Amino acid sequence: MQEAQLAKEKMNGKLVCGRPVVVHLASEKCFLDSGNSQRALKDKKLAGGSGSKSAQTDRAAKISAIKNKLKSLENDGCSTKRPRLNPDDLKSTGEQSDRKL
Repeated sequence: MQEAQLAKEKMNGKLVCGRPVVVHLASEKCFLDSGNSQRALKDKKLAGGSGSKSAQTDRAAKISAIKNKLKSLENDGCSTKRPRLNPDDLKSTGEQSDRKL
């Protein structure tokens, strides 16, 4: 815990690409305690939480649609691919090997 605190103190406020870095310990919940602040909502969304059941079902529907699309592409893709050449098919009869490109 002391190492984490030291790292926080050392890195907090350092400039990276001209902008100050803000460092918090994972155990600190100072910005999440402020209930309905915009920052708390944004951080909650970035962490993977969703705001309502409808958002969860919407996400599940999107995932399902993507899976179905992938399955259809896999099934369609097999019929449109060219067959793989056998090594025997690569041997020329001599007619083509004499030609220059």
